Amino acid sequence: MAFDWSQFYEKQGGRGVRPTFEAALDGWSDGPGLAIDLGCGDGVETRELAERGWHVLAIDSDPGVDDRVREGLDTEASSRVETRCATFEGLGELPRADLVYAGFALPFCDPTSFPYLWADIRDAIEPGGLFAGELFGPHDEWYGRPGMNFHDRAGVEAMLTGLDVLRLVEDDRRGMSFEGPKHWHVFHIVARA
Repeated sequence: MAFDWSQFYEKQGGRGVRPTFEAALDGWSDGPGLAIDLGCGDGVETRELAERGWHVLAIDSDPGVDDRVREGLDTEASSRVETRCATFEGLGELPRADLVYAGFALPFCDPTSFPYLWADIRDAIEPGGLFAGELFGPHDEWYGRPGMNFHDRAGVEAMLTGLDVLRLVEDDRRGMSFEGPKHWHVFHIVARA
């Protein structure tokens, strides 16, 4: 399945930070640390973190990731951002981090690679650190699309075993997508290691 990510990011222009991201920051009581923004897309959350003093590794498969993420950042905030252009399947090892954020990104990892990516994410989260992001469920209209992974509630809960789940909201409803109206089945997750 091929998405035109650059066009998608342009249409997302002007959006605010996502609620799952806000919930993660609400659950973080320490000062700024190191964050990884997986599938950072339009860079909204990366910029928010950098402006709050976090150091951020922003990863996306779109070649325009560096310019897009740094747009509008001052020199000081920009100096706290490192970008990497990579797919989930070719990502390699992640550094240890206080926050791993993956907003609506993980479902676009090939299902055969996803268990390895999830293991790498779990390994990257420092003790007391947070994971925040979304996974898609089997009622999602895109279920079965090649190159995407989907999980039922029992599977999501199993993946979170050993983490302190601060938020697990299941959203199963009609809504809009980049391609127009669709049925969403999404698990919004915030969990502490």
